[in-house]
Amino acid sequence: MEKRFRSLRFISTVLKVLAWITLVGGILIGVIVFIAGLAGGLAGGQSLPAGSSAAALLGLFSGAIGGIVGGFGMVFFAFLYFIFLYAAGDAIYLALSIEENTRKTVYLMECADSLRR
Repeated sequence: MEKRFRSLRFISTVLKVLAWITLVGGILIGVIVFIAGLAGGLAGGQSLPAGSSAAALLGLFSGAIGGIVGGFGMVFFAFLYFIFLYAAGDAIYLALSIEENTRKTVYLMECADSLRR
């Protein structure tokens, strides 16, 4: 039997490829944000005087904490987008498989019915 709905098969494949690109890109950007936040927090600490107050130290660590939270947040949301895009691609393939199997079942039932006559 012929394959129907070629454009839907193409769109499903594109969604799966975009899912992987999103995951890899999100992880890379998350690592960059993580490193930039840590570097920014540590670089800010070099300009503090020796007798710094607790508020100044809190400002120092806020850049590092922001980098850590931002980096993990980017990776987390990249993973969520990956799951949604990949699931959308699989849902299209599922619908196409159901259609194809239904068409084959009807064809086989018609063949069996014609043999009985």
